[in-house]
Amino acid sequence: MGNSLAKDFDKLKKKEVVDLRKRQLAELPPQVGNLKNCKELILAENDITSVPEEIGKLPNVVILDLSQNRITSLPMELGQLKTLKELILNNNKLFFSPLQPEIGKLHNLSKLDLSNNQLDEVPPELSQLHALEHLNLSFNQLKTFPPEFGKLERLGYFNLSNNNLRAIPPEIGRLVNLKTLDVSTNHLTKLPIEIANLRALSTLNIGFNKIVEFYEEIATNLVYLTTLDMRDNPSINFLPLLGAMKNLSTLVIRNLQIQEVPGDIGTLQNLQELDMRDNSQLREVPREIGYLKNLKKLDLFGNKLKYLPPEIGLLVGLSHLDLRNNQLTGETLPREIGNLVNLKKLLLSGNLLTTLPAEIRSMNNLQELDVSNNALTVLPDELGSLKTLTKLNISGNKLTTLPTSIGNLTALQTMDAKSNELSELPGDFGNLVAMNKCDLSHNMLTELPWELGNLIDTLTILELGHNPIVVPPRAVLNKGTKEVLDWLKKNEKEGRKGKVSGLGIKKTDS
Repeated sequence: MGNSLAKDFDKLKKKEVVDLRKRQLAELPPQVGNLKNCKELILAENDITSVPEEIGKLPNVVILDLSQNRITSLPMELGQLKTLKELILNNNKLFFSPLQPEIGKLHNLSKLDLSNNQLDEVPPELSQLHALEHLNLSFNQLKTFPPEFGKLERLGYFNLSNNNLRAIPPEIGRLVNLKTLDVSTNHLTKLPIEIANLRALSTLNIGFNKIVEFYEEIATNLVYLTTLDMRDNPSINFLPLLGAMKNLSTLVIRNLQIQEVPGDIGTLQNLQELDMRDNSQLREVPREIGYLKNLKKLDLFGNKLKYLPPEIGLLVGLSHLDLRNNQLTGETLPREIGNLVNLKKLLLSGNLLTTLPAEIRSMNNLQELDVSNNALTVLPDELGSLKTLTKLNISGNKLTTLPTSIGNLTALQTMDAKSNELSELPGDFGNLVAMNKCDLSHNMLTELPWELGNLIDTLTILELGHNPIVVPPRAVLNKGTKEVLDWLKKNEKEGRKGKVSGLGIKKTDS
């Protein structure tokens, strides 16, 4: 196999792009050094364990992709690739042998990916890569990184996520061109105040750490931030004023211990996504949230909200609103929610709702409505106005009937009504011509409406378990959805007259 592979490389001498990915290669022959014209060498997704020293003889290579192999070490000759701009080494086993300091000689290198290598250290010589713009060290076992990295002044992307970092050296503040910094999923307890010097930063991810405080100086200086993700830092119990970050489009402040959100959040006019879920100490949402006219997605899942300000109705651009697992009632869910005419997804499960506001009829673009696990005893007739609804979840309530207007939901594809107290279904159920999945299990149904047979061409999954159904008879029910719908269709005419015999329906006197 080795000789055959060597011959393959001889045939590739004149190629500028050599793509040998997914070739089940176990080794590289010395002939790799003969690819004098090669500018792009792709050897990804093989079983290569070592790289021959001849790799350093490629005078024109610009991109070298050795990702997703089993490489345990790199030869020092790699540092001879003076034209190399991109070196992709992710998903290997480079922890077996320290990276050679010669890697610092790749003075034209602009992109280096060493992610997923179980590295516990990186050589300080990486700081000599003065052309480096993209450095990915994520998914390793780094406890720190050399302070010399502060010399990488052209660095624009720096990913240190999913390591074992306990501290970030203050020299990081010298990376004045940095636009993306990801230090999420580490063991950080604090951020160096020098991060405030990174004025070009547009994305900052500090999520999944143990950070105690988000400094006011950082919030004040990083005025070009568009994304700030500080989720899952459960020791943070206070947020500074955020109004200086006027360019924020995404703000994630989930799973903290904050008791309030600063009112100046309303000045973040470019905000499109606001994630505040799982803040167990948060009792209310500031009224100023109504000023966020460009907000598209608002996630308030898993808080202790008993009240929602009526200003929520000013968010007319909102398309996704998640209010699950709070303590909202029919009285504290404001009627103004009906003003959200562009809403596509409304999630209200796990609250204390006994009713839904009639104003939902105005939500002409709603596609998904989840009101499961509340205390609803009735659904408003206005539900039938939601002509664009494709997914409806009303499970886990106390519903005994459904409004006849439900038959107007002709776009509905999925309906979950399990675990209620339904004793009958309206005949209009048969108008749900787009429905392909319906769960009616764990109710009190004794008969299915004949009109349900109209859905024989679309309804493929019909869950009926744990109901005392006698029509259709149990023998038919046990055969599955198609047989149930077929039976209803075939026996509708005689069944309406009460003349179907031998199938569990009593005859009526003529």
